Amino acid sequence: MTARTCDECPVKDLQRLKNLLEKRALAKMPEEVREPLLEARKQVRLAVRGFIGHALGEEKTGKADCRDKHRQIKLD
Repeated sequence: MTARTCDECPVKDLQRLKNLLEKRALAKMPEEVREPLLEARKQVRLAVRGFIGHALGEEKTGKADCRDKHRQIKLD
């Protein structure tokens, strides 16, 4: 079951609640904390997605023009 197929299931309600809580928490954070946190979240999501794809033996995912570009992760 995906989020797109059901409008009245508890999963959809939990996703809406999670999104609302994230928006409120981000609104309360200072700007200098918010941007690195969102970037870290994005990097973790991409890493997990790539790992799952690799573990399942799937083809490379992502856009064709970005597949072979290496990106540096900067930590402070």
